[in-house]
Amino acid sequence: MTQPVVGHLDPVFFQIMDDVCEMLRRIFHTGNTVTMPISATGTGAMETACVNVLERGDTAIVCRNGYFGVRLADIAQRCGANTVMVDSPWGKPADLNALEDALNANPGTKMVGLVHAETSTGAITPLQDAIDLTHRHGALVIADAVTSLGSHDVQVDDWDIDVCYSASQKCLGAPPGLAPISFGERAMDVINKRESTVESFYFNLQGVAEYWNETQRVYHHTSPITMIYAMRESLRMMMEEGLEEQHDRHARVATGLRAGLTAMGLDLATDPGYQLNPITVVNAPEGVNEAEVRARLLNDFDIEVSGGLGEFRGRVWRVGMMGNGARETSVLALLSALEVILGDMDYEVAYGASVAAAQRSFANHGD
Repeated sequence: MTQPVVGHLDPVFFQIMDDVCEMLRRIFHTGNTVTMPISATGTGAMETACVNVLERGDTAIVCRNGYFGVRLADIAQRCGANTVMVDSPWGKPADLNALEDALNANPGTKMVGLVHAETSTGAITPLQDAIDLTHRHGALVIADAVTSLGSHDVQVDDWDIDVCYSASQKCLGAPPGLAPISFGERAMDVINKRESTVESFYFNLQGVAEYWNETQRVYHHTSPITMIYAMRESLRMMMEEGLEEQHDRHARVATGLRAGLTAMGLDLATDPGYQLNPITVVNAPEGVNEAEVRARLLNDFDIEVSGGLGEFRGRVWRVGMMGNGARETSVLALLSALEVILGDMDYEVAYGASVAAAQRSFANHGD
């Protein structure tokens, strides 16, 4: 990011843009031409997906099993769509049976929104059956992979996802401010046949895509040059490590973390069969001020974890082990600090037990 800043229409920068798009296609596992980073955070990609696909009066179904499903539904409504909510308990995957009922009750649905990795609850929703069901009803699938891309398998082409988006700062390991997105042919056909103008200039896909077009660049907006530098380097590092190796590292670290937290007597908030690897959501023990624990972690140990969102606000800790931060040393540092802090709060702690459990898990990973 400290490299000299060139112009956003400089031929040198065009090569950097091409490098980024090519590596993003490899990470999304897609040949989609329209695959690029939006100059925004993940919410900007969420809005890009909805505002280009949806027109006023369309019907959209959004599966809500956490905070970001709620946000996706909010944006669909703001696009003027008749938005149907399919709600599932927080901490569990989206309910496929409820989705099928909603599709049967709403013929002509244009889009189904699914959050692959619900950051607020730590739950992952398997996508393939939901995608197949949605396509049988003639609707498009928009998949939120903000927290899963780079840590779990995301197969845009093989799974036949119509629109998939992510964010730079999670498991891709770059600073926040860019949001990779990929549009398939089915989605592009819908966008090209729109009857109305896309109501956002900045997120109008046809304008943005023309700027990222490798054969003919048309100015749309000034790209955040240094952010693109950072993303290219983070993607290069991923290529160097290998995608399968990165996925396995996230799984190994997450399993060790969960083993340590369980040994400490803490309860996880996510359905055990659907736990995300890059984020672990743990219930704060009864009588323990979760905000005070987070403050001490930050001020005394230089460790930052997140609090709960929505229904989980004030009840949980959300521990992110993402990208380059998904390391065994990070797990051991957190567990050691938690033992000290909770012990000071008169929570019964067997000092060293959580660290030992995590280390055993690391040693046995893959057996």
